[in-house]
Amino acid sequence: MRIDQFSKYLLVIMAAFFLAGCEDDPVHPPINEINEDAVMTIAEVRDHYNGEPVEFTGDAMLFATVVMDEHTGNIYRSLIVQDETGGIDLRLTTPSQFSIGDSLRISLDGAVLDAFEQMLQLDNIDPNEAIVRQATEKYMEPQTVEIPDISSNMQAQLIKLEDVQFATQDVGETYAYPDEQMAASRVLMDQDGNSIEVRTSGYADFAGEQTPEGSGSVIAVVSQYRDFMQLYIRTTDEVELDNERFPPPGEDAELLTIAEIRQMFDEGQTTIPDDSRLEGVIISDREYENHPGQNAYLMDENGDGIALRFQNWHSLNHGHEVRVIVSNMPIALFNGLLQIEQIPTGNAHSMGEGELPEPTTVTIAELNDNFDQYESTLIHIEDVSVPSANAFEGNIQISDGTGNVTLYTYAWAAFADDPVDGGIYNITAIASKYYSPQLLLRSLDDMEYVGDDDDNGEDMDPVTTIDEDFQDYPDHDVIEGNGWTAIAEVGERKWICRTHEGNHYAQATAFNSNDDQNIMWMITPPVDLDASSEPVLEFLSAQAFHTHDGFSVYIATDFDGSHVQNANWESLPATLAGGDDPAHEFISSGVIDLSSYSGIVHIAWRYEGSEPAGETGTFRVDDVQLYDAAK
Repeated sequence: MRIDQFSKYLLVIMAAFFLAGCEDDPVHPPINEINEDAVMTIAEVRDHYNGEPVEFTGDAMLFATVVMDEHTGNIYRSLIVQDETGGIDLRLTTPSQFSIGDSLRISLDGAVLDAFEQMLQLDNIDPNEAIVRQATEKYMEPQTVEIPDISSNMQAQLIKLEDVQFATQDVGETYAYPDEQMAASRVLMDQDGNSIEVRTSGYADFAGEQTPEGSGSVIAVVSQYRDFMQLYIRTTDEVELDNERFPPPGEDAELLTIAEIRQMFDEGQTTIPDDSRLEGVIISDREYENHPGQNAYLMDENGDGIALRFQNWHSLNHGHEVRVIVSNMPIALFNGLLQIEQIPTGNAHSMGEGELPEPTTVTIAELNDNFDQYESTLIHIEDVSVPSANAFEGNIQISDGTGNVTLYTYAWAAFADDPVDGGIYNITAIASKYYSPQLLLRSLDDMEYVGDDDDNGEDMDPVTTIDEDFQDYPDHDVIEGNGWTAIAEVGERKWICRTHEGNHYAQATAFNSNDDQNIMWMITPPVDLDASSEPVLEFLSAQAFHTHDGFSVYIATDFDGSHVQNANWESLPATLAGGDDPAHEFISSGVIDLSSYSGIVHIAWRYEGSEPAGETGTFRVDDVQLYDAAK
C-alpha cells in the first residue's frame, strides 16, 4: 500500500515536470537546429543594404550582445546590439525585458533591413519569437575614440570619449524635458572644438537630471540622424565629468567682424576663410521662440548684426556673449536675408552673460530705405500704428506715418495666439527680411503701449494719377515704397518684381511656398479721384502655369494704408488673364471707368493660392495707369 501511494506521487511529479517542459517560454523560444551556414555577422547583415529595404527569410540568424536596452526609457521598443564586426539597432514589435550584457541568438526570418533617417536598423523583430537569450553579463568594453573618428561606420557601437565636456550653454541644462516628454540635444565638445550632440528622450528616467559642469569621459552608443552623428547615453553613471573645465576653443582663430563678413559676400565670396571666429551677443530670445530653433541673431561690438543658421536646434540664450567658430562656413541669402549657414551647434561657445546692445531708433522709412544698415540688428521705432487682430501669428502691417512694414510672428512663438490690441506703440524688434523687411519681436515686452490710434496712420499725401511700369524695382524686390503697399494677409509671400528680357512686372505665386495658404495684396498709393473729371484705370495682366483662378482687382474708399482686412473692397470689372489666355502673354484690362467713385481711393490686386492644395498658378501685372480721360 505504501509502495502504491509512493508510485502515485512519483507519477504526479513526472507529469508536472513534463508539462512544465512543454510550456512556451517567451524569452527562450525553442529552436531545434541551427544552420551554421545561415549564421551572419552584423557586418554581413549591414552589407545587404543598398538603399532599398531588404527582407530576410529562412534560417538567417545572427549572434550579438546587447549594448543598450529599454530599461531607462531612452530608447523604446528597441535593442542596440553589437558583435565583433559592428552594431545595429533592432526595432522590436513589442517591448522586451532583455538587458545590457545579454548574449542573444536572433532569428532574421521576416526581419526587414532598412534605414531611418540614415540610421540602419533591423525592423519587425518579435522579441518573443525571434530572440533567444544565450547568456547574461557578457558586457562589451567600449572602444575609446575621438569625436572626429565618429562616422556612419560606427553606428550602434559602444564608444568612450575622453577629455570632453558639455558646451557652456548646455551646462546645468536637463538632458531632456520630462514634463513635456520632449527630447533634447546637448552638445559635447573636446579641447579642439570638435563637437557631437548627446540626444536624450523626454521619457528617459534621467531626462530631468542636469548636465555636469566639468570635463572627463563619457560612454555612449553611436547613432545617426540624417547627416548628423549623435550619441545616446545609457546611464548618467557613465558620464564622468569630474575634472576642471577647459576653456572654449578658438582663441587663436582670426576674429572677424560682421562688417568684414558682409563685405566678403558683397565681393562674391560665399565661404568664410579657414581658422576664423566671430564673437558677439545673442539678441534673439529662444525662450519665446519667435524664430526657427536653428536660427539665432548676433550683434558684434561694432553694432552690426547677422543671422546664424545652425545644423540643429541650439541652446544659445538671449544676452549671452558667444564665440562662433565660422571656419569654412557658407554665407548666403535666404529669401533676401544674409546668414551664415550649416553651423554645427558645437561651434558656438557661450562665454557667459554679455551686455545687450542698445537698439537704434529709426523710422520705418529709414528702415526700408537703408535696410542693409540695420539688417539683423535691434531697432526701435516710435509712435507705430498697430491694428487690432485676433492673434499675433502671421503678418501684421504696421505704420509710423513714414511708411509700412510687416510685423511677423511665427506660428510656434510663445505669444503667437495672443490677441493684438490695436493702438500706438513704441516697438523694439529685430530687423529681419523675407524678400522685404520685416520685424521680429523677441517677446511682448518689446511693445510699449503709447495710446489709442486716432488716425490709423493714413498720413501720405494722395496722388492724382498713376503711371507705373515697375522698371525701377530690381528683380525679386517686393512691390512697396513710393506709396505702394505689399501686404501678406495670410502666409509670408508678397507681390514681387520679376523680369524677362528687360521688362519688369509685378508677380504673385504660391509655387514652392512654405505656407499652407497665401493671400497677398498689392495696393496703389492713395488716389484723389476728385482731381479728375473722368478718372479711368487700365493695366496689363498675364498668367503662367495656370492651376486656379486666384487673381482679382478691387477698389476701396476706406483703406487706411495698413489694415487691409478692415477696408470695404469692391470688385472692379476688369478683364483679367485666366486659364483660357496664352501663358506669359499680357492682355489689356480694358478701360475701367472710376467716375462712380469719389474722394480718396486705393486700387488693389489680390492673389490667393495654396501650395498644398495645388493652387500655385502665377499671375502678373504691368503698366498700371490711372488718369483723367477728359485730358
